[in-house]
Amino acid sequence: MKKRIYAILLSALSLLFAGVGIQKFYLGQVKRGVLYVLFFWTFIPYLLCVIDLLRFVFMSDEEFNLKYNKDYYAKENYYDNIEVVDAEYSYVDDTNIKEKKEEDIIISNALEYYNSIDNVIKNIKDYEFASYVRQLNALFKDIIDKAREYDLDKNDNVKKDLAKMLDYNIPTTLKLINSYIDLEDSNMDNVNNVRKGIKESIIAVVEFLKNVLNKIYENDIMDINSDIDVLKATLKNNI
Repeated sequence: MKKRIYAILLSALSLLFAGVGIQKFYLGQVKRGVLYVLFFWTFIPYLLCVIDLLRFVFMSDEEFNLKYNKDYYAKENYYDNIEVVDAEYSYVDDTNIKEKKEEDIIISNALEYYNSIDNVIKNIKDYEFASYVRQLNALFKDIIDKAREYDLDKNDNVKKDLAKMLDYNIPTTLKLINSYIDLEDSNMDNVNNVRKGIKESIIAVVEFLKNVLNKIYENDIMDINSDIDVLKATLKNNI
């Protein structure tokens, strides 16, 4: 599955090499990539690489997947279409099917919590607290999207992190948000202290989600650097 972060970094790498169009080869657009290489001296491919870079930066993951990962979406329904012709002589390893179903459950539960948090935001009167909750939910959605990207990959650390969040962190966060809403109309000192504690907890969750997301992006960059090193070594050996 192609990843938007890879397309961004490879577009930037292409600019360093005068617009040779490395990102086009990554996206499977080999003919365009060859044209970039042949005509890089005209500087037109360089300008096109700039356009690609900006487009990938401002493109959402969903838009990228719809354009460049159509085959991936087809694969999502692959296991639902498996037919066993002869059960007596055929053997189907259902390990991957079970793992797929477990992943679907994790993503589904995560999206339910995301939607629940999104729905309660409109009930928050405190603008500052609402802004923290919006930031929290946006970060949570980014992590869900990353988990969906890695759906068919070997690296399942993102899904494991997401599953751990769903065990306690996210349900407790939603409960605290609802408690804050219930207590907003009270001005008692002890209630004010409770609201303050909830707000501090939400801020802590925001920082936690930022760290999780940064870790994901760092791993992406490490993977890209590894791919670059392997590519350089391969090219060197072929000279």
